[in-house]
Amino acid sequence: MIEVRCLHSLSDAQPFRDAMNALNLASARPDPFSTFEFFANHLRNSYPDPATTQLWLLLAFIEDRLVGYLALKLRRFTVLGLPAAKLELLTAYKTDRPHLVVADDSAGTVRPAIYAYILGRRKEWALLEFAQQDAVSALLPLPTQAISGAYSFRRWPNLDSGTIALRWQSLAEYFSALSRKFRSDVRRQMRTLLAAGEVQVLTSSDSQTLPPLFELYRGVEAHSWKARTDVAFEGGNRWIEYYTELMEPDHPMQIAILVLLLDGVPIAGLITGIFGKGLYALHMVYDERYSRLAPGSALMLMGMRLAIEGGYEFFGLLQGFGYHKARWLAQMTETQSLQIYRVGSPFYWRRMLGDAKRRWFRAAVIDEAPLSNPSRRAIARAGDTDAIESCAQFAISGEHTHYASLIARVKRGRGEFLSSQQLAAALPFATTAAPAVPTVQHTTPKARTGSQGRTNHHPSGTRAVPANAVD
Repeated sequence: MIEVRCLHSLSDAQPFRDAMNALNLASARPDPFSTFEFFANHLRNSYPDPATTQLWLLLAFIEDRLVGYLALKLRRFTVLGLPAAKLELLTAYKTDRPHLVVADDSAGTVRPAIYAYILGRRKEWALLEFAQQDAVSALLPLPTQAISGAYSFRRWPNLDSGTIALRWQSLAEYFSALSRKFRSDVRRQMRTLLAAGEVQVLTSSDSQTLPPLFELYRGVEAHSWKARTDVAFEGGNRWIEYYTELMEPDHPMQIAILVLLLDGVPIAGLITGIFGKGLYALHMVYDERYSRLAPGSALMLMGMRLAIEGGYEFFGLLQGFGYHKARWLAQMTETQSLQIYRVGSPFYWRRMLGDAKRRWFRAAVIDEAPLSNPSRRAIARAGDTDAIESCAQFAISGEHTHYASLIARVKRGRGEFLSSQQLAAALPFATTAAPAVPTVQHTTPKARTGSQGRTNHHPSGTRAVPANAVD
């Protein structure tokens, strides 16, 4: 018989840390977003107010053996002027398809036990929502009790999740698989970028090198469209602390940061997470003032190079921007939000009013999937800044001095640091300048052996650059 326990504090969950992480690795889709450490960091830095948010960590046991877990949070709202609580996934909309963690052969027994526990405490919540669930979610199928009688069930489309399965042996092989028109666009963009000035790419996963590299990254983010949304580092939601904790050397996910420089000024950046067989694109920014140079394309190429040369099996691009990610050969997985309303609750009546409004005004139907990131669309509607031809004028002398100091600190550490010439040599196509391949001094990078004996290389030390090999 399965026993489900609900823990409301991480200190109470600490004794089960190793068992949770081991079960995650043994599950059908192990990921860095289901580790105890990720939950702890997310709870501390995303929902700091205990008055409105309470942890519901559901642990399922057979005797004393952990066989499944589901991280939820209970959030309190005022809906239609009345107090109401929503029970949802702890990391909803912040990670890739949060899920019930369970071994494949146990899902059929753990899932009913989890639902029985949640529905048994139905007086404590008005809405139960499982966001970003795909067709093979371990939370499906829903129990009959949850979709009839005292409950009203709805589905709502979420943004698709993108993953590039890495079946290529080199960046050149990957690039040749892109569509002909897209290859032409990327070649043109890269040549424009390289002609604009001295381009450098800084990459590292070394814990001592990451702090100044992260500060350069934040310099880009301040001029990104994301600076005007709730995902900005400089906002009031503690994102700086969130990523700083992820960069701790003992975290199960290893962070690697790529920063693109133009004439000593950071213009784009990519934060990736290394876990098991996969590389994950966690956060990407570019300076809008340099948008005509398409710095995002350069970052995607370098991110793919890191993924392919590291020997990973996939490059996870997370949710949103499916129209763009598909061009980079990402397989887009449809996701949906499973919503269970207690009939008669404030959330229920608000949903009824919303459905009536959509029918009346013929708004988007429930099965219509969003085509792009809504936050980015909102910023675009507010008015994008026009591109300015002379890129060098953007950084004032004080910024140049600060950036130079940070760049020097990064280069004193361990990582891969490419000049314009080295970057051109690493590209899978010829550039206008057609530079000779330089001789690069390098040290042996750190490596982590995967679960199948594969060796994943990390950019913690400079390595030789191969010849001609998102948002």
